[in-house]
Amino acid sequence: MKKRIRIEKSSILKMTAMMADGQVTKVDSIKVQSENNLFGYDSYTYLDWDDFKAVLTMDELIGAVIVSYMIRHWVLGVLDMKSDTCYYLDSLSSGNFNMQLKQIVDSAMVLYTTQSGSNKRVKLNWVNVTCPTQPGSTECGYYMLRFMKEIVEEGIEVLVKDNIGDGKAEYTTADIDEIREEWSTFVTGFIYR
Repeated sequence: MKKRIRIEKSSILKMTAMMADGQVTKVDSIKVQSENNLFGYDSYTYLDWDDFKAVLTMDELIGAVIVSYMIRHWVLGVLDMKSDTCYYLDSLSSGNFNMQLKQIVDSAMVLYTTQSGSNKRVKLNWVNVTCPTQPGSTECGYYMLRFMKEIVEEGIEVLVKDNIGDGKAEYTTADIDEIREEWSTFVTGFIYR
C-alpha cells in the first residue's frame, strides 16, 4: 500500500484513515449527497476505498472525488453569465486553453441561448487566469478544489482581479492539507449517519 502523507498532525485525516480502514473496506461504496441545491436538485456521488486512499496518500484524484478531467488532467472553467466570460484555470499553466473544453462550453452556450428564447449571439470571452502552478504531476485535482474554495469564499472578483492564490507561485502543503481535511470532514459525516 502506498504511504499515507501528512496525516499524523491532523486529527481529521487520522480519523478518516481509521474510519476508511474500519468501515469503507466493508462496503462497496459510501453515498455522499452534494451540498443542498448545488445543482438545483438533490444529487449524490459514491465514494469507494480507492477514493479515500487517493486523498490519504495525495495520489491523483479521480472523478468521484471532485466533480473538467480531460486527458488525465483537471482544469477549471468558471462562467460569468453577466459578462459572457469564461475564466480558465490550469495549474500546469501551459498558457493555452484546452480546446476540447472550450468547444464543449461554447456549444453549450449556443444551446443555452437558443433554448432560453434569446436572439442574442453569445461569444464567450475566454480569460486565462494566472494561478498557482502545481509542483508535480498528480496535484491538479487538489489545486482545482483549492481554486473552487477561493472562488466560493471570495466571489467572482478574485478571478476578475486575477488573484487566485493571493499571488503565490505554488500552494503550500498547508494549503493543500486544508482541502484534504475539509473533504474528510464533509465525507465522514455521511458514514456515521
